[in-house]
Amino acid sequence: MATPLSMHVMAAIIWVGGMFLAYWVLRPAMESLDLPTKVRLWVAILERFFSWIWVIVFLQPATGYWMIVHELGGFKNAGTHIIIMQIMGWTMIILFIWVYLVPFGKMKKMIKEELYPEAGMYMLKIRRIVLINLTLGSIVSTLAAVGPFL
Repeated sequence: MATPLSMHVMAAIIWVGGMFLAYWVLRPAMESLDLPTKVRLWVAILERFFSWIWVIVFLQPATGYWMIVHELGGFKNAGTHIIIMQIMGWTMIILFIWVYLVPFGKMKKMIKEELYPEAGMYMLKIRRIVLINLTLGSIVSTLAAVGPFL
């Protein structure tokens, strides 16, 4: 149990913590930068962060379902909080994949073409989804901590 649980928790910390850092720390700190510098820097940051998230979107369900099957004895013994966590977790994964494939891909293309205002528009779309995923991730993390006591 310790290894799947610790991997599950560490992956959640990296994902939610990374979104918190990006949204509440980096974004405001970069407001004074000119648009070309800002969007190029965001692409560099997100490329590194997203490489971690690709691992996490496979690790989270794998470790979560392993714990449901091997520790709880199956879904019949999973509490409502675990069902809610699954729904929110899969929503986060779908949103991440969409962000990566659509607005992030288009943002990188706009930067290559030096269309910085257009790249900035995609950056705003990514920011909105990051806030949604940060909110969902915070709720899921809270459910993981307090769910067994509900």
